[in-house]
Amino acid sequence: MILPYPFLDSLMMFFIYSFIGWVVEVIYYGVTEEQFINRGMLAGPICPVYGLGFYAGIWLFEQFQDNFLVIFFGTAAAATTVELIAGVILYHTFHMRWWDYSDYKLNFRGYICARFFLYWGIACSLGIYVLHPIVKWIIRSLSRPVFYILLALFVIILILDIINTLATIIGFQKKVRAFKKMTRGIRNVSDKLGSQIYGAVDTIVTVSEPTKKHYDEYRAMVAENRRIESELAAAHRAKEKAFAEQFTAAEKESVRLAKTAAGDSVRSFTSSLKKGEKRLVSIVSVGYDTGIQKLSTLVRRQSGSDEEDRDI
Repeated sequence: MILPYPFLDSLMMFFIYSFIGWVVEVIYYGVTEEQFINRGMLAGPICPVYGLGFYAGIWLFEQFQDNFLVIFFGTAAAATTVELIAGVILYHTFHMRWWDYSDYKLNFRGYICARFFLYWGIACSLGIYVLHPIVKWIIRSLSRPVFYILLALFVIILILDIINTLATIIGFQKKVRAFKKMTRGIRNVSDKLGSQIYGAVDTIVTVSEPTKKHYDEYRAMVAENRRIESELAAAHRAKEKAFAEQFTAAEKESVRLAKTAAGDSVRSFTSSLKKGEKRLVSIVSVGYDTGIQKLSTLVRRQSGSDEEDRDI
């Protein structure tokens, strides 16, 4: 597959993103562990997994910038895949783990987990939309001689760092003093830089601690008020429901009593009539119905006569 950028530019991007990943690691563990931890398997201030993971996301998904969901989940999947492959290779090659997510939920053998999948999605999305344009501008802004010198320096340091790390792991470093000196120099630079970053993070955390405390108190107060409001609303709804049920029951009983009273009145009136009165009521009723029928017939005939006169 063709690279999205020239090989040398891609290599420079790898170094830049590996360094940024190392900085992110220092900040993350400085906040969570409250101490400086020089992360990564190498002595220098880079985390190659970040460089490879983020570049894989750029390589495969930069063209889908118009679709945020594709960028988020696609780059997260690409970076997580790189993290899984790197973790498996490192463990089975050196029988060591440089990260372990076994204590996290939804992890796969400690190599990857759901939480850091989301972290990768957030980091890579911010990278593609915010960081990557800046990195491309920096690379274009460098003159070619400066660019080549810096890139050659980074490559040499990385190669020496890898050789030294491998020698340390297999126990060969003790035989070569040059490796000790080189490791000490690279590690000192990395530790100083990391310590400065951690110091800045610690200062920010210390200064913002009162604000964080007040914010936590505010959130607790809001949560308590919402709980009280919810309980009051539930109590009010229960009272309204009980009243409505009582009102409905009273209305039903009132209607029932009214119907019963009306029926009793009719039956009482009917039973109080004498035989002659009942007959009179019957005759009047029949006569009323007959009179209505005759009147209707007369009206229809009169209407027909009027229509015939109009025809003539």
